[in-house]
Amino acid sequence: MSELENDLEKMERSLRLWFQTVKRPQHWASVTTQTGVNIDRPAAIILHTIMNSPQPGCRVQDLASELGIEAPSVTRKTQELEEAGYIERSRSQTDRRAVALKITAKGKAAHDKLWKAQRQGMYHVLEQWEPAERHKFINLLERFSIDVSDYYKHQ
Repeated sequence: MSELENDLEKMERSLRLWFQTVKRPQHWASVTTQTGVNIDRPAAIILHTIMNSPQPGCRVQDLASELGIEAPSVTRKTQELEEAGYIERSRSQTDRRAVALKITAKGKAAHDKLWKAQRQGMYHVLEQWEPAERHKFINLLERFSIDVSDYYKHQ
Protein backbone atom coordinates (compact mmCIF):
# COMPACT_ATOMS: atom_id res chain seq x y z
CA MET A 1 0.00 0.00 0.00
CA SER A 2 1.36 3.42 -0.94
CA GLU A 3 1.96 6.26 1.49
CA LEU A 4 -0.96 8.19 -0.02
CA GLU A 5 -3.29 5.18 0.39
CA ASN A 6 -2.21 4.84 4.04
CA ASP A 7 -2.81 8.57 4.60
CA LEU A 8 -6.21 8.33 2.93
CA GLU A 9 -7.26 5.42 5.17
CA LYS A 10 -6.11 7.29 8.27
CA MET A 11 -8.03 10.39 7.17
CA GLU A 12 -11.17 8.36 6.42
CA ARG A 13 -11.01 6.72 9.87
CA SER A 14 -10.56 10.12 11.49
CA LEU A 15 -13.44 11.74 9.60
CA ARG A 16 -15.69 8.74 10.29
CA LEU A 17 -14.92 8.97 14.03
CA TRP A 18 -15.63 12.71 14.04
CA PHE A 19 -18.93 12.34 12.13
CA GLN A 20 -20.06 9.42 14.27
CA THR A 21 -19.25 11.38 17.41
CA VAL A 22 -21.14 14.55 16.49
CA LYS A 23 -24.07 12.64 14.99
CA ARG A 24 -24.73 10.48 18.05
CA PRO A 25 -28.35 10.79 19.15
CA GLN A 26 -27.15 11.43 22.71
CA HIS A 27 -25.15 14.42 21.49
CA TRP A 28 -28.15 16.00 19.78
CA ALA A 29 -30.34 15.25 22.80
CA SER A 30 -27.80 17.07 24.96
CA VAL A 31 -27.81 20.07 22.58
CA THR A 32 -31.59 20.35 22.58
CA THR A 33 -31.78 19.89 26.35
CA GLN A 34 -29.17 22.63 26.93
CA THR A 35 -30.91 25.06 24.62
CA GLY A 36 -34.56 24.26 25.20
CA VAL A 37 -35.00 24.18 21.41
CA ASN A 38 -36.88 20.98 20.62
CA ILE A 39 -36.28 20.25 16.94
CA ASP A 40 -34.61 17.28 15.34
CA ARG A 41 -31.23 17.41 13.65
CA PRO A 42 -32.56 17.46 10.03
CA ALA A 43 -34.78 20.45 10.83
CA ALA A 44 -31.85 22.18 12.53
CA ILE A 45 -29.68 21.63 9.44
CA ILE A 46 -32.38 23.17 7.26
CA LEU A 47 -32.70 26.09 9.68
CA HIS A 48 -28.92 26.53 9.57
CA THR A 49 -28.89 26.43 5.77
CA ILE A 50 -31.64 29.06 5.50
CA MET A 51 -29.88 31.19 8.12
CA ASN A 52 -26.63 31.13 6.13
CA SER A 53 -28.12 31.52 2.67
CA PRO A 54 -26.49 34.28 0.63
CA GLN A 55 -29.95 35.29 -0.67
CA PRO A 56 -32.66 36.78 1.55
CA GLY A 57 -35.02 33.85 0.88
CA CYS A 58 -34.43 30.18 0.02
CA ARG A 59 -36.61 28.02 -2.16
CA VAL A 60 -37.36 24.43 -1.17
CA GLN A 61 -35.77 23.14 -4.37
CA ASP A 62 -32.59 25.12 -3.69
CA LEU A 63 -32.41 23.72 -0.15
CA ALA A 64 -32.95 20.18 -1.41
CA SER A 65 -30.22 20.61 -4.00
CA GLU A 66 -27.76 22.11 -1.54
CA LEU A 67 -28.41 19.43 1.08
CA GLY A 68 -28.50 16.57 -1.43
CA ILE A 69 -31.94 15.32 -0.35
CA GLU A 70 -35.33 15.06 -2.01
CA ALA A 71 -37.61 18.12 -2.12
CA PRO A 72 -40.55 16.33 -0.38
CA SER A 73 -38.33 15.69 2.65
CA VAL A 74 -37.35 19.36 2.76
CA THR A 75 -40.99 20.38 2.34
CA ARG A 76 -42.05 18.31 5.37
CA LYS A 77 -39.27 19.73 7.55
CA THR A 78 -39.90 23.31 6.45
CA GLN A 79 -43.59 22.87 7.27
CA GLU A 80 -42.59 21.75 10.78
CA LEU A 81 -40.28 24.75 11.12
CA GLU A 82 -42.99 27.10 9.90
CA GLU A 83 -45.58 25.65 12.31
CA ALA A 84 -43.09 26.15 15.16
CA GLY A 85 -42.59 29.80 14.11
CA TYR A 86 -38.93 29.42 13.09
CA ILE A 87 -39.41 30.29 9.42
CA GLU A 88 -42.01 31.98 7.27
CA ARG A 89 -43.00 31.64 3.64
CA SER A 90 -43.37 34.48 1.17
CA ARG A 91 -43.42 34.91 -2.59
CA SER A 92 -39.97 34.96 -4.14
CA GLN A 93 -38.86 38.39 -5.37
CA THR A 94 -37.23 36.87 -8.45
CA ASP A 95 -39.89 34.26 -9.37
CA ARG A 96 -43.43 35.13 -8.28
CA ARG A 97 -44.47 31.47 -8.70
CA ALA A 98 -41.88 30.29 -6.20
CA VAL A 99 -42.08 30.42 -2.43
CA ALA A 100 -39.16 31.87 -0.48
CA LEU A 101 -38.35 30.63 3.03
CA LYS A 102 -37.12 33.24 5.48
CA ILE A 103 -35.96 32.85 9.03
CA THR A 104 -37.97 34.61 11.74
CA ALA A 105 -36.58 36.30 14.85
CA LYS A 106 -37.60 33.19 16.81
CA GLY A 107 -35.80 31.04 14.25
CA LYS A 108 -32.63 33.13 14.47
CA ALA A 109 -32.64 32.90 18.27
CA ALA A 110 -33.16 29.12 18.12
CA HIS A 111 -30.44 28.74 15.50
CA ASP A 112 -27.95 30.76 17.52
CA LYS A 113 -28.64 28.73 20.70
CA LEU A 114 -28.36 25.40 18.86
CA TRP A 115 -25.13 26.24 17.08
CA LYS A 116 -23.51 27.68 20.17
CA ALA A 117 -24.27 24.47 22.09
CA GLN A 118 -23.31 22.31 19.10
CA ARG A 119 -19.90 23.98 18.85
CA GLN A 120 -19.01 23.81 22.56
CA GLY A 121 -17.11 20.53 22.26
CA MET A 122 -15.09 21.66 19.27
CA TYR A 123 -14.39 24.99 20.97
CA HIS A 124 -13.14 23.17 24.07
CA VAL A 125 -10.83 20.95 22.02
CA LEU A 126 -9.48 23.69 19.77
CA GLU A 127 -8.80 26.10 22.61
CA GLN A 128 -6.31 23.53 23.95
CA TRP A 129 -4.27 23.69 20.74
CA GLU A 130 -1.55 26.19 20.00
CA PRO A 131 -2.91 28.97 17.78
CA ALA A 132 -0.47 28.11 14.97
CA GLU A 133 -1.60 24.45 15.01
CA ARG A 134 -5.24 25.47 15.05
CA HIS A 135 -4.81 27.90 12.14
CA LYS A 136 -2.87 25.37 10.09
CA PHE A 137 -5.45 22.64 10.70
CA ILE A 138 -8.39 24.90 9.85
CA ASN A 139 -6.73 26.28 6.73
CA LEU A 140 -5.86 22.79 5.48
CA LEU A 141 -9.35 21.51 6.27
CA GLU A 142 -10.84 24.42 4.36
CA ARG A 143 -8.53 23.78 1.39
CA PHE A 144 -9.35 20.07 1.43
CA SER A 145 -13.11 20.73 1.57
CA ILE A 146 -12.98 23.21 -1.31
CA ASP A 147 -10.79 20.93 -3.44
CA VAL A 148 -13.06 17.92 -2.88
CA SER A 149 -16.15 20.01 -3.63
CA ASP A 150 -14.59 21.36 -6.82
CA TYR A 151 -13.53 17.86 -7.90
CA TYR A 152 -17.04 16.43 -7.50
CA LYS A 153 -18.71 19.43 -9.18
CA HIS A 154 -16.85 18.51 -12.34
CA GLN A 155 -17.62 14.80 -12.32
